[in-house]
Amino acid sequence: MDLGKLLEVIRDRVVHRSQVGKRKLDRSAARRRLDLALRDLGERYHALAQAGTVSIPSELAALVDEVRQHEERLAQHDAEIAELRKDHPSTT
Repeated sequence: MDLGKLLEVIRDRVVHRSQVGKRKLDRSAARRRLDLALRDLGERYHALAQAGTVSIPSELAALVDEVRQHEERLAQHDAEIAELRKDHPSTT
């Protein structure tokens, strides 16, 4: 293989790999947008369910209960942190 052909093969590989890399970046960005949209959907549905605006399908009841348990734990942690801060106000 002469030098010109070798350089052409290398250039083609570099171009191909950069195209693959670009597609991977595009896919990652699309995945992040999907994740954000799904999170937003979930948060809005959860707010509607808490307000009693929508009914909770039986298929989602366990998951909704799990979310409620996590929220309760989070509130408990917040209360404990607030209590500890009362004892030592300079702690952030």
